[in-house]
Amino acid sequence: MLGKLEKIGITVCVVFVVLTAISFILPAMDIMYNPLYGTDPDIIGYSSPSERHLLGTDFMGRDVFSQLCSGAFHAFIHGLAWSIVGIPILVIVALILAQLRLQTPRLEDTMLLRYIRFVAFPLGVTGLCVIFTFLLSSALGRLAWANTLFFAPLIAFTGWLAVGHELEVRFRKGEKIPLKLILSGVFLILSYAALYDGIVGYMGISDPVETTWGVMIHLCFASGYTFKALTTWLLPPIICTYVFSRGMLALSYGMYNSVSEKYFWKEGWF
Repeated sequence: MLGKLEKIGITVCVVFVVLTAISFILPAMDIMYNPLYGTDPDIIGYSSPSERHLLGTDFMGRDVFSQLCSGAFHAFIHGLAWSIVGIPILVIVALILAQLRLQTPRLEDTMLLRYIRFVAFPLGVTGLCVIFTFLLSSALGRLAWANTLFFAPLIAFTGWLAVGHELEVRFRKGEKIPLKLILSGVFLILSYAALYDGIVGYMGISDPVETTWGVMIHLCFASGYTFKALTTWLLPPIICTYVFSRGMLALSYGMYNSVSEKYFWKEGWF
């Protein structure tokens, strides 16, 4: 039986999977829908929504809706890349700690601590990744895959307070690790990878050959269409970033709730 949060998260996930699928279909139908270099031969520069362009075109005449769909694809692909690197590290650390210490420190089950574990702490780690990307922008900031490997320990740390302790407890007891617990960590990373992409894209230090929601926001501001294209170009990627990241967080939290135990506070929980 799925909980309310899981239902919300799955619904959001399905919506963005559809947008991801559209990102492959549109360019196959017509090259003008390629989000990076496709332009409409009948349009020069920015245009309002029309039958051919649901959200209009940007300052280069590229279709905005296809860029929005491309952003959904990159939100998934970057989040999954972070998960492929981060989740194994998280699991290995939990397994090692299960062998090294006799008891897993417990966390008090309060709304404040759950907020810290699933929101405040991961958000802080994401902020560190953004800062490091900015500092290393000349060397690594435009190489998404290099960043993924470089930030691997931080990415894994994102999920430690959320699901790491639960993993350690189950390893120590010799219990089977529920798939939902692993997926909870994956969707948590997906949530904050989307926020990371949005911030570095807006700052203009993301990979220039990838059309992400953050890049769309950056280009709208940089080209001077902030107010003229507010509802068709600026707000859609902002809304997508928020809905996707919060939807993945809801799914992560819902999956964790369905398999977690009630933990209580003990010293040394770090």
